[in-house]
Amino acid sequence: MATLCISALSPGAVQRHDRLLEITRGLAENGEKVDFVFYGSGLYSLVEGSKSAEALASSGASIYAVADDVENRGLAGRLIAQADLVGYDKIVDMIMEADRTITGI
Repeated sequence: MATLCISALSPGAVQRHDRLLEITRGLAENGEKVDFVFYGSGLYSLVEGSKSAEALASSGASIYAVADDVENRGLAGRLIAQADLVGYDKIVDMIMEADRTITGI
């Protein structure tokens, strides 16, 4: 089974952000394939050196960032190495292929 988690939660939404990460980590630890897509304010969770980025990097999930949003927010070169940049077309494909989708907005 594959789960896609999509988040625009900023690191400031601590309780919701932590709960989403807890769910994602639990799925990955149980052998489920988890893809995590960040866009909008959620991209700040991926900034290198932040507490949330460290937790995400060790979560066991594949991490993706919306390339247009990264550029628009001036975050190019500032995200963790585990974050792959993708376009909206790729995200649509990921949504259609996932067995379940979890959103955090």
